[in-house]
This record gives sequence, C-alpha cells and structure tokens, in this order.
Amino acid sequence: MEIIVTDEMDERFIDFCKAFGCVLDEPQVVLLLVNYTSTVGCASFKVYDADSIEINSLFVDSLKNREELSYKLIKQLEKIAIDLEFRASYVYLDEADLALEIFKKLDYQIVSSDDEILIKKEFRSLGKTS
Repeated sequence: MEIIVTDEMDERFIDFCKAFGCVLDEPQVVLLLVNYTSTVGCASFKVYDADSIEINSLFVDSLKNREELSYKLIKQLEKIAIDLEFRASYVYLDEADLALEIFKKLDYQIVSSDDEILIKKEFRSLGKTS
C-alpha cells in the first residue's frame, strides 16, 4: 500500500468521499491510501487557525485493518502539519464515531463535547524554538 499526497481536486478523493456520503469542506492537504489501483482510504486537513490544522476527513474502506490504516493516515497528516510548522491538530467528531477511540490512542484530548465532540492534539516540539 502507498500513501499519495494530493489535493481536493483529485477525482479519486472526490469519488471516495462521495461513496461515504461526505460533504467536502475545502481540505488543503489530501492523502489517498492506494492498494495497487484502488483507493482504500483517504484523509485530509485544512487550516484551523494560524497555528493549527483541522482533520476534516478520514475514511477507510476496510473492516479488517480499519484501525491500523486510520492510524497510518492520521500520523502522515500530523507529519505534514509539523513540517508546515503547525503546532496542533483539531478534529470534530460525533459521539458515536468509531474514530474517536483511534484519536484517543494517538493522544488527542477532548476539548468540548456539545453537539459534536472537539478533540485536540498539541504537537511536540522538534527542537525548534519560537
């Protein structure tokens, strides 16, 4: 399997999101997880504020490896965000979203839980000083 960095105009991303009934919300960085010629997962983020990103899509078309593949996509999004010098990541989820447990395992903390749950992860400094 291969992770491909692309953008929101990529037809594979658009088609994959539509298959999950997703409304695209202007992602700026898009990852596709491709197994040979078929897309088996995608994830994306957009700028949340000057220091943070918001992960706004995470879809995996596999029951067997869902957690492992999701973890791989999230970690790659975080790496790109850190490379772009963002300091934190936010995610909005529904309470029943299966991804909540995956994000918790990746050190995301609940910030608020009104209609949607907002979770956040502060990225560790990589030796850079402000």
